[in-house]
Amino acid sequence: MNGTNELLRAILKIDEEERARTQATEEYRQKAQADKAAQAKQLEERAMEDMRREVDEFSQAEKNRAEQELANQAKRKQQILDQLDQQLAKNKDAWVQAILTRVLGGGQ
Repeated sequence: MNGTNELLRAILKIDEEERARTQATEEYRQKAQADKAAQAKQLEERAMEDMRREVDEFSQAEKNRAEQELANQAKRKQQILDQLDQQLAKNKDAWVQAILTRVLGGGQ
């Protein structure tokens, strides 16, 4: 019976060791999954930060471009107004005379 007891103890010891190994393997697997999830989240956060930065840079570039376009249009508008003012100063008397002649019938 002594040999049977020792064999039973050896089997129980092997079973206990196997359960410990299984538990360690499961803990390792769970830790690996948690680490993988944390790394994925970190990569996602980094990617989002990069995208936000790129969107901000693009937005700023577009804002600068739009402001430059508005400045160019304002400059062009002022040039046209200046040309009209010059034409008015240059041709005012002739235009008034032409209108008076047409209105008063002197051009017939």
